[in-house]
Amino acid sequence: MKTDGDLEESRQPQAPVTAKLAEFIVRTRYEDIPAEVVRLAKNSFLDTLGITLAGSVEEAPSILCRFAKEAGSSPVASVIGKGFKSAVRDAALINGTSADVIGFSDISVVNMHHPSVPVCAAMWAVGEQCRSTGKALITAHVLGVEISDKISAAIRPGFQKKGWHPLAVLGTFGATAASGKLLGLDVGQMANALGIAAQEASGLRATMGTMSKAYGGGRGAENGVVATKLAQMGFTGPTDVFEARNGFLQTFGGGAGGDKILKHLGAPYEFESPGITLKRFPTCTRSHNAIQGVLELKQKHAFSADDVESVECSVTPAVADLLKYPSPKNKFEAKYSLEFCVALALLEGRVVITAITDDRVNEPKTLAVMRRVKMVVSPDMAALGYNPEAAPFGCMVTIKLRNGVAHTCRVDKGPWEPATPPSWDELLEKYRSCAEVVLSREKIDESIDIVQNLERAEDISRLMDIVHT
Repeated sequence: MKTDGDLEESRQPQAPVTAKLAEFIVRTRYEDIPAEVVRLAKNSFLDTLGITLAGSVEEAPSILCRFAKEAGSSPVASVIGKGFKSAVRDAALINGTSADVIGFSDISVVNMHHPSVPVCAAMWAVGEQCRSTGKALITAHVLGVEISDKISAAIRPGFQKKGWHPLAVLGTFGATAASGKLLGLDVGQMANALGIAAQEASGLRATMGTMSKAYGGGRGAENGVVATKLAQMGFTGPTDVFEARNGFLQTFGGGAGGDKILKHLGAPYEFESPGITLKRFPTCTRSHNAIQGVLELKQKHAFSADDVESVECSVTPAVADLLKYPSPKNKFEAKYSLEFCVALALLEGRVVITAITDDRVNEPKTLAVMRRVKMVVSPDMAALGYNPEAAPFGCMVTIKLRNGVAHTCRVDKGPWEPATPPSWDELLEKYRSCAEVVLSREKIDESIDIVQNLERAEDISRLMDIVHT
């Protein structure tokens, strides 16, 4: 008869998927990463830093700051935009929430996941504590995105259809990979950290339209920090957690998918293919094609919102599934409202952070335009289903004017997707517009210079000094 000790010992040999992930994280060096992947990772790093600065003034991270201060913690890692330092796990939690709260974070459209929010928030906190080099941070970022998105490829879209939200579920693993890399975990410790992370991974789509959705970005980051710190201290987790009976793949993905995680691990990297989209608009990605279509028609035909009699947006099931607030009550719900996003594009000719407020959502003029917007799932668009390779967020926009003229525009691929990325100048414009909420022009310029030359940075301390302000 096996004792408890025998049972524990029987679990120690690392099973293939989990072990290979741990080996890949531990053994990958900066020198192994292609130059183009490094460039793309630095762009996402800067983008995520900017939106974290902009989000830091929001109420959600401010509440978390009060909570952290009340709990008390050692001042080790910078809380971005807040002017104080806290425990590493608290900094990761708050910064991850700040990074997601304005709805402006990067996304893997194919894998339906926002990878950089939890990864960056975790690695900034751990990296500051460890005084990590720029090369180490780039490597951690690339690995965090790689691990979380390869896991997503194995379980999508089924786990989302069951109600799970990828930000905290997948983000926990990405943050674990990034944090563990910076902490220098060995393969055994990393395998344990992944097992611990699986115990923490959670998050529901029902949170969309509330502060709790952004909290998922923070929790994913915090989970990764906790998992790796515990593993470093000797805490154990199931080292076969992905492929085990009742393990992660069986629970979240129905049991299949291990081969999908490993087949293209680092070959190519996610940053390179299918690529990561930087958001052009601070709203749910699934609204972007409709916004882009409206803006293109408005610019081409020079009409105003007052000229519009009706707008019909024919969308895919993936779009209709998430844009669930036809009559939003606040700015959180507005980001998941096609009607609001389209109305704002018609009224302003742009969709920017400062325009998405509780007051604007309930403004009579905005409400009047929203009532003219209709979202439908047509047979043609329904045929696209949830297939990531077949324009999952596609939209056919038809605008009928009061003079009887109708204009139509179909947008299959949204703005700033990997095939049509933003220029460096466009990326800088977005960063500056976000960072100026907190930083002076001089600090903005210095932060850009550090990130642009991140591989030369001896440690992250100066950058964190700038952005914690």
